[in-house]
Amino acid sequence: MRVVRRSCRRPGRLVPATARRLRSRAIRLRPGQVIDWHSTGKREELLIILAGTVHVEQEDPDPDCGRGGRGRALRLTASHCAFIPSRTRHRVLNRSRHPARYLYIAA
Repeated sequence: MRVVRRSCRRPGRLVPATARRLRSRAIRLRPGQVIDWHSTGKREELLIILAGTVHVEQEDPDPDCGRGGRGRALRLTASHCAFIPSRTRHRVLNRSRHPARYLYIAA
């Protein structure tokens, strides 16, 4: 495999599809846009905010009903990052009136 150069200023994949254990993407969220509830399965995830403000909501599991509801919420601005443990359902929202950009890295 050779070294690949990509720009984090443009939305899209940052590592080649052939990468075995690493997933990474540059994301641009328009005002009001949501990356809906998801989990990265066995992978841990790191979000790095490049511009704007995003909210990350984590779903708290509820053992009584098998699925949780909205749990912890974080507000992140440029230069902040958040670590999301494996098997944690979460979503990312842009509640501001300005675009936001961030990277996610899952390994």
